[in-house]
Amino acid sequence: MLRYRVFGGVFATPFSFPELREDEGSQPADWTLRVSDAPPPAELAPPSGRDELAPGIQATLTRTPQGLRLVFDDTGTFDVTEEGTVITWYPAPGSDRELVRVDILGRVLAVATHERGILCLHGSAVSIGGKGIGFLAPKGSGKSTLALTLAARGARLLTDDTLPVDPERVEARPGVHSVRLWNDAAERFGELGDWRVGLSEKRTFDTLPDSLVQHDSVPLAALYELVPVPESDGGALVRRTQLTGAQAAVTLMTHSKLGALMGGRESMRVFDRCATLASAVPVYRLEVARALESVGDVATTIADWHS
Repeated sequence: MLRYRVFGGVFATPFSFPELREDEGSQPADWTLRVSDAPPPAELAPPSGRDELAPGIQATLTRTPQGLRLVFDDTGTFDVTEEGTVITWYPAPGSDRELVRVDILGRVLAVATHERGILCLHGSAVSIGGKGIGFLAPKGSGKSTLALTLAARGARLLTDDTLPVDPERVEARPGVHSVRLWNDAAERFGELGDWRVGLSEKRTFDTLPDSLVQHDSVPLAALYELVPVPESDGGALVRRTQLTGAQAAVTLMTHSKLGALMGGRESMRVFDRCATLASAVPVYRLEVARALESVGDVATTIADWHS
């Protein structure tokens, strides 16, 4: 089995994940991926939630007697058992291996960490002065570009796209350091190392310079809901407004990585963790001028807030 570092633990897998850093230790794996040639066991209950990932492609989540089951239309079935420590994949015929890795590093490991009390948010994050700062937003909002701009200016990239948080310890864990950028954004950063054309035709940087990356967990200092707004003459490039109480908790729930997949009792568990986190960490609405040429000034302002 190959071993990688991710989400603050060790992930053992029978096939490679170029997006992850290899682990050379000897401690037991936190999560182990198994691949089965047999068909998945029959489901005993209807799905508790479903999410549309792309036109015509859905994922469903079901609570089973052994744990939780994720079913993707395009990549197959993933059973998460033994309190989130074992993931068994039943491949769909002809499944694309890169899509499989995306599903595992996104929702599958989010389900596995959910079973162990960790909240996964859809966001990117950096470490500034040893404290975690997270940016929550849907795809296409510029969170990866903003996080990498901060990293290029002295912060360290903690994760891209999936932010695992321990709500009890108020701690942000390192996630996936592979970054996907459109060409115009990627060219702003100079030499980031080798890249490949990944999903959505973006440049994918699997191995960033170590000077840009945060490998250890850090205390979480703030979370920002990233809201791009039109650039206006003479207007502020960036503005933050702190959210309080239930508004902050609902905002975090909105950006849960598992989103619509969590129904019934599972959604209440997620909301409880969001409420716990919102009571311990400031949550802001961050309005940012949507202009690539302004992202450096935006990053400078945010760095000043947390320096």
